[in-house]
Amino acid sequence: MLEKENLQLKNALVSHAVIDQAMGVILAAGHLSPAEAWDALREISMHTNIKVRLVAQSLVEWGATGQICTEISTELERQLCGRRITAGEPEGSL
Repeated sequence: MLEKENLQLKNALVSHAVIDQAMGVILAAGHLSPAEAWDALREISMHTNIKVRLVAQSLVEWGATGQICTEISTELERQLCGRRITAGEPEGSL
């Protein structure tokens, strides 16, 4: 029982770290605040029907390799453009 709980805690820590790294990628790509980056990450997850952890892993890999699946890329661009428009920034300034 204790080993199972320990494993769950380790997995949670790893997931949290990946989510934090993905938020950093979004921050850099979109010049957003941490709260906006978290909202964008959640929205990407909801609109693609991909778990937040998996979206985060894809974004971290994209930051390292430059490769990302089309579905997440499209939704990321939509999220960033939508947030720029509401903030008064010009579109297409990725």
